[in-house]
Amino acid sequence: MSAEASSDDGADDRCPACTDEALDKSLWVACSHCETWFHVACLRLDNVDDYDTWYCAPCVSNPSLQLTPRMRRRSARERDATDYAAIQEGRPSDPLGRWARLLAEYDACPTAVRRVDGAAWTQAWMESAPGALDAPTLVPACDDAENPGSHIPGMRIPPRSTTIRDVARLVGPDTHVEVIDVKTQRSSRAWTLSEWADYFETPPAERAKLLNVISLEISGTPLQALVEAPRMVRDSDWFERDWPRDRRPRAEDSAKWPKVQRYVLMGVQGAFTDFHIDFAATYVYYHVVWGHKVFLFAPPTAANLAAYKAWTSSARQESEWLGHALRDVTRADIRTGETMLIPAGWIHAVHTPCDTLVIGGNFLADYDVAMHFRIEALEIATRVPRKFRFPHLIRLAWYVAAGWHRRLAARPPPVLAPRVRDGIAQLCKRLATEVHIMGTLDAASKVGHAAHEAVPRDAVPDPAALVQQLQAQLADPERSAKRARRET
Repeated sequence: MSAEASSDDGADDRCPACTDEALDKSLWVACSHCETWFHVACLRLDNVDDYDTWYCAPCVSNPSLQLTPRMRRRSARERDATDYAAIQEGRPSDPLGRWARLLAEYDACPTAVRRVDGAAWTQAWMESAPGALDAPTLVPACDDAENPGSHIPGMRIPPRSTTIRDVARLVGPDTHVEVIDVKTQRSSRAWTLSEWADYFETPPAERAKLLNVISLEISGTPLQALVEAPRMVRDSDWFERDWPRDRRPRAEDSAKWPKVQRYVLMGVQGAFTDFHIDFAATYVYYHVVWGHKVFLFAPPTAANLAAYKAWTSSARQESEWLGHALRDVTRADIRTGETMLIPAGWIHAVHTPCDTLVIGGNFLADYDVAMHFRIEALEIATRVPRKFRFPHLIRLAWYVAAGWHRRLAARPPPVLAPRVRDGIAQLCKRLATEVHIMGTLDAASKVGHAAHEAVPRDAVPDPAALVQQLQAQLADPERSAKRARRET
């Protein structure tokens, strides 16, 4: 019913009950009837988790609905989440132990991960290499402990001597960080990085709870100077390439742009993240500074995505192991100094065998655009909170379309690899749907504003014309002939 959430569009930062007071608006709650989202702080709800069902004032005041909020029944002492699968199997409830036992089933599992040399990681490889994005790829570690990303073109990674205390010092000791309780999978932003470093430095046997940090984005902090994604990532990243420089807010205004390029992940021994797909099927680059991670991967086939959708929509999600419903699950271990690229849409779970520090980032690219929007639709269908969806996705898509219009209008136009050409066509298909939606909305709507803001006004008059001209550029026979001559 409740979730911490960030917006997909700047206008979405407000809720129907919003005030101008300086409140903590990171926690949202949805009406159990109309599903409208509100800031918990704006509603003055002290303990939102006390409600089993909660209804907004308009719904409660509607006499035809006869709705009454229902409080949760609680015992006098806190109890752990029930593991119903364990009960059915006649053994004690132990979610952490259950994950360890299930993971052990894949100890001898083959791996789909390919190993390539760091020099192979180029934009040309992503665009054209056969099978480059058909499975996760891993680059082995190099010997340079001071710059462990030096063997991958353009990549910069903090030294292997970097500690969690160093992360706290560089990002800011008083910076709040989202901490996940691994046992319940609930998160809290009550922790500061200084407090997190204290916890992390506690010996594993003395930690009262098993906690995890997987979403600390460090753009705009001093630590950013030590982190740079591989050049192929930056050259392919829709945001880096096409979001106009003059329309990029300050780094600290994270709700106004897709701030997903530089994450620090800090997992303690035993931490586990259940099966998931990264928002909007983003690609992921993932470097283990020190430690060890174990991935379980499943390809995004139609059968696997159907099983994933059914599982995420199920009330038994916390007790059912999705791995038993997925096909072709493989295991991949990634250790100190190694770097992995996860392709679009791959379903994965992650286990942390020992304390581990990771640098990674998410990005959208031209190579499997249909998958990006397929997972976006799945997220909407399964009511994924905005917090866990790619921010400003459609606004970014319009900027990408405008960028490709400019590039294809150049003389001579660029030669398009088939993978890229198909991606642009899928982008046009998605934006044509957006044009249709815009026709049913007020001209001043935020959807229309985002589209018109991205359109190059000196080239085309409106978003619909932009899509039509981009499609014409892809289909133009003369340019196709030029591309064929250049390729030969």
